[in-house]
Amino acid sequence: MSQYDTQVVIGRPVVEASGVHSAVPLPERLLAPMERRNTMMSILAERGWPPGLTDACVRSIEAFPVRFVVVDNSGSMNRMDGTRLVTMPNGTIKSIKATRWAELGDVVMDFAEAVGALRAESHLHLLNPSSAGQFFVVGANGDSVTGCVGAPADANAIKSAMATSPTGSTPLTEAVQLIISLIAPAADKLRAQGQQAVVVLATDGLPNEPPTFLRALQELQRLPVWLVVRLCTDESEVVDYWSELDAQLEMPLETLDDVRGEAEEVRKTNPWLTYAPSLHLARTMGLQDKLFDLLDERALLPTQCKQLIERLLGCAELLEPEIDTPAFIKQVSEALAQLPNVYDPVSCRMVPWINTSALLKHCRGGRRGSGSGGCVIA
Repeated sequence: MSQYDTQVVIGRPVVEASGVHSAVPLPERLLAPMERRNTMMSILAERGWPPGLTDACVRSIEAFPVRFVVVDNSGSMNRMDGTRLVTMPNGTIKSIKATRWAELGDVVMDFAEAVGALRAESHLHLLNPSSAGQFFVVGANGDSVTGCVGAPADANAIKSAMATSPTGSTPLTEAVQLIISLIAPAADKLRAQGQQAVVVLATDGLPNEPPTFLRALQELQRLPVWLVVRLCTDESEVVDYWSELDAQLEMPLETLDDVRGEAEEVRKTNPWLTYAPSLHLARTMGLQDKLFDLLDERALLPTQCKQLIERLLGCAELLEPEIDTPAFIKQVSEALAQLPNVYDPVSCRMVPWINTSALLKHCRGGRRGSGSGGCVIA
């Protein structure tokens, strides 16, 4: 099972055998598209991901053949208002206080392990130079689409980089401009193939020069990119800045909090869903399906709940909940019985992906309806 779901050991060292490699075996580069898809599906299934999320992630990797991640290692990342999830000797999971940098280190290592195992090419750019280097390429598959400024990296290289002390300012404009220069030459090819590059900005602060940063983001979004902002702070000034920035851009950006913060936001709008770490990781990597972007924005319609559950669990087409709610809930319960429980960052417990009691209430708008007799609720 995977650390992302059934055990959720976040921040443990990543061994080379499980994820990040510096070289790509020749036979893998020669795999046919379907063989490569099946290989990726198997890798994620072994990590405990449900079939639907596995399929959504694989399809997104095909749509997003490359990822660029800007890792903020500015001095403010030393602040001690971050959190980490650690596994206790008795197997329970506990949230502990940490620096923002330690929290982000867990995120980067989890990300690197996943994309390395999947051979999903990803470029990690530290915001400021470090003694361990600044630019790294993980999951290189021998068929790069865009330009590159880093060398292939293994688990030890990434771990060494994240073990350095963050220092310096927040030159986000320069970081985005570099990525633009790497993606722009491949823009026509990406568009012709209906693909995009994922750009993730993992930061806790404001750019050194907000006006030029806005222009850089506008230029970036004219390219075929999927932009994700992973905030490493809940400071109101920073959160407000990114919210206002989103309103100034022609294309929306996906803003993600840490896994617990995001799970709490999802709980407010769609309390029937367990926002497990694997779902958070998949969204950070870039999920093409827009339904996953709506989880923390508004309450899904009953039919959207049905669609999301199908795409998350990978079950057969379910009944429309507004047509036969009890039968729909029974189908969901049967699908859940085939899957292991996952870690809930809000309750800190292992629970099913779907709370069927909350789902029943959600689909009825909080009202009791007719025909509820015989409903099987897990």
